[in-house]
Amino acid sequence: MALFIPEWTRASGRQLQQRRVLNALDEASIVRKPLRAQGRAQDEAPDLFIEHPERGWLALAVIELPFDALDASGLFASETRAAFEATLAAWRAALPDALPLLLVLWACADEEVDVLARQLDLPKLRLLSRERFLARGAAGLASLQRPLAPSEEDALRTRFFPESGIPLPSVARKRFKRSNGASLGLFLDPQQEWASKLDLELPDEQAQAATDLTVRLVNGVAGSGKTLIALSRALLLAEMHPRERVLILIHNTPIVADICERLHRAHGSLPPNLEITTYSAWIHRQWRRLYQAPLALPDGPAYLPQLVADLRGRWPELKLSEGQLIEEFDFLNEMLVASEAEYMDTSRAGRGFALRARERREIWQLFEAVTSALHADGLRMWSAVAYEVCRAPRHGALEKYEHILVDEAQFFAPSWFHTVKLALRPKGRLFLCADPNQGFMKSRLSWRNAGLDVTGRTKKLLRSYRTTQAILHAAGTLLARAVQADPEHYLEPDFTGMEEGAAPILLRVDSPQDAVDRAVNEIVALVDKHGLPLSSFLVIYGSDTPKQLLYRRLCGALGAKRVWWLNKDKKEPPDGYGPDYLRLANLETATGLEGGAVFLLGMESLLAAREEGEGAREFDARKLYMAMTRASHRLVLLSTDEVPADVLPLFRAA
Repeated sequence: MALFIPEWTRASGRQLQQRRVLNALDEASIVRKPLRAQGRAQDEAPDLFIEHPERGWLALAVIELPFDALDASGLFASETRAAFEATLAAWRAALPDALPLLLVLWACADEEVDVLARQLDLPKLRLLSRERFLARGAAGLASLQRPLAPSEEDALRTRFFPESGIPLPSVARKRFKRSNGASLGLFLDPQQEWASKLDLELPDEQAQAATDLTVRLVNGVAGSGKTLIALSRALLLAEMHPRERVLILIHNTPIVADICERLHRAHGSLPPNLEITTYSAWIHRQWRRLYQAPLALPDGPAYLPQLVADLRGRWPELKLSEGQLIEEFDFLNEMLVASEAEYMDTSRAGRGFALRARERREIWQLFEAVTSALHADGLRMWSAVAYEVCRAPRHGALEKYEHILVDEAQFFAPSWFHTVKLALRPKGRLFLCADPNQGFMKSRLSWRNAGLDVTGRTKKLLRSYRTTQAILHAAGTLLARAVQADPEHYLEPDFTGMEEGAAPILLRVDSPQDAVDRAVNEIVALVDKHGLPLSSFLVIYGSDTPKQLLYRRLCGALGAKRVWWLNKDKKEPPDGYGPDYLRLANLETATGLEGGAVFLLGMESLLAAREEGEGAREFDARKLYMAMTRASHRLVLLSTDEVPADVLPLFRAA
């Protein structure tokens, strides 16, 4: 069955007959409908374009005018006939010369169609009656398709489907062998384009339900284009609905800054009705709007652990560390637990440690004591911000949106999703992109536990367009050591047709300082020898890396204004938009970034299988998988420790 982009969710009787014919095309066929938006060139397009990787393209339009309105042999040429000829001329001028155009004259008999065909006699134009169209079926359409030159295909996509173009300047965009040479430009894969256009027009039964929340989930492996899908969809929605507000929420600040910089290069500015921000910045703003007060959080990472240490003496039998207790407090806020009784009934599956009933009661009492002490100083835990927005008596002051898109949704908590739903207008649409291989829902919750029903509303993307077989295989093998192949928590990549690529490189060094020196020297050598742009490099460092030394050495070698430390210059590059930058990021904030050549420093603890328990090993494995799959062409890992024997074959020593 053919792939329809976008899907046909509403159809008249005539369209249902057409769809039966189109459905009979083979699964490699794509039926594209140009999107109609005010002022777009697509308004001068035929109804449909049919694409096949071998047979080529066909443009199709259905004309409902009767023969009398189209016949040029009458005593007086009608205005309808003149308008019809003008439309045909506009279509032919806009279409590539080699592209066949099929007109289905729905209200004309066979003999009438023959008369009109003789009158028009235009190259690459074929006319069929409804009867012949239905009788010839999919085989008749396939026989009319013709291949286009790459430049013609690019021109067609750019003119009639501009929203399918990659919305960001691409660090690296790999093609599968089947598509080699198909196009000179960079466009979304058909599955990505299909996903980006889901639910642009709701089925009648949903459109009539004024309070219905429409949810879509795209689950994809690293590099499958989830962020591109979200951005393409957001830009398209902003253009199609200029009076509706569109919001993209992303997990961390560095990726927001990186996306905005790349969008600035590609488009100059964002549509005025589109906002891209982190969930943290957005929820802080919503809290302030609801409570009309400044929002203050504890100053520094040591404040909350010290407060817990000071107060826990009243419950001397609690054996959990301050860190574990704070994690449990966050769990209570994120699960919107409002009372001790609720806590006693709340499932803690996947939390990593069990608690007896007495321990839960004592933890709840300590949680209340810590919360009260914070409030007395005008403070609150970070996780309490979303909780307090959810529990606010009124939500009228929240900013409202028609469309909210969430990237890296696997890191969102139930309370976060609840605030997002509160911010959607009636008939609002929620679009989620997630990679369960990088981590799945805080505390390994299901989507249903988070209050979202994605049954039958999920699309899986198993092909990676960013990286190579060698890199993805190495990352996946390391991940599989610690993660069970649960289809909800793990996606098995499809390697079919992927570029094989070179194995990741392992560089053994003696100390973290040596790792810094070696990484900088390797980058400088690659720039000098191969002329690689700085934007093709991404350096990710772990907690044991001397980050200030790394930054200074990179600045000294490449220039102080040519290194963008995303954790330091969080909003925009150090020298503004435009110049070329090497990007530097902490492991904790590297999700969503990508680079042609990626250098990993300070990953030793992630490579060594920890003994703290299965949960800790899985957590490390998912972090390492994320870091490794940022690379598109080359991955270099520097280690001060000996790599475990079972890991060594995945790397190439240098």
